[in-house]
Amino acid sequence: MSLDTQIRNRVALIKINHNAANTLTADSFEGIRDALRALAGNDEARVVIFTGNDSGYFSNGFEPALFLGQTFDYNHQVCQLVNETAQYFFFFEKPIIACLNGHAMGAGAVFALFSDWRIMADKSARFGFPEALLGMNFPAFVARYMQDLIGIQKTRDILFAGKSLKGPEALEIGLVDQIYSEETLHAETLKFAEKLAKSPLQTLTGMKRSRTEPYRKVFAELTDDDARALATIMTSPVTQEGLRSIVEKRRPKWQ
Repeated sequence: MSLDTQIRNRVALIKINHNAANTLTADSFEGIRDALRALAGNDEARVVIFTGNDSGYFSNGFEPALFLGQTFDYNHQVCQLVNETAQYFFFFEKPIIACLNGHAMGAGAVFALFSDWRIMADKSARFGFPEALLGMNFPAFVARYMQDLIGIQKTRDILFAGKSLKGPEALEIGLVDQIYSEETLHAETLKFAEKLAKSPLQTLTGMKRSRTEPYRKVFAELTDDDARALATIMTSPVTQEGLRSIVEKRRPKWQ
């Protein structure tokens, strides 16, 4: 996966530049983890911004072919990697800001959700979890955090409907922190990040730990079962049809 990283004024800007839709493969998750590990010990970077390339996508989630025709063991290995990477991202010691310049869907939306702040384009972007429309399930540890963030009922409605939200809708329910026009989004996000990065590093890492550490035990209790459940459903005929429908650009045909 191609990740372009620049550091300026104590802010690391990471641009996901994988393909037109920034879909994620196994290499993508390893790349995200490696990029953060490189910044963990770098005192020049106190705040991290994740954003997408110029194609209109933050990340459109899993590459559809990733799980097609694979065995349970393969799918389980990939799902474990996905969960481990998502948790490394969530517990990363420095603040992370998601700059949603385009669509954040599925697994891409999980990384946005697990950022400390989410700043979104007001018209061009969508934030959503379409798993229900594709015959998939959803990780319980992610749903637990989402419920705490926006509430049980809103989480229920979004997940069961496979709903994607526009910027104003996401802002209204607290799924994002701020929205800006597409023209000002990057500048406003950078301005906020640079202001945040003026704080001492020990303060930023201390506050980050205070915010995320209460979830460590909760996530640990759920993640293994989540990986097995996700791998099982990814291997099922129903989800295989859902994934195939994306590749073939048609609606799924459920039995």
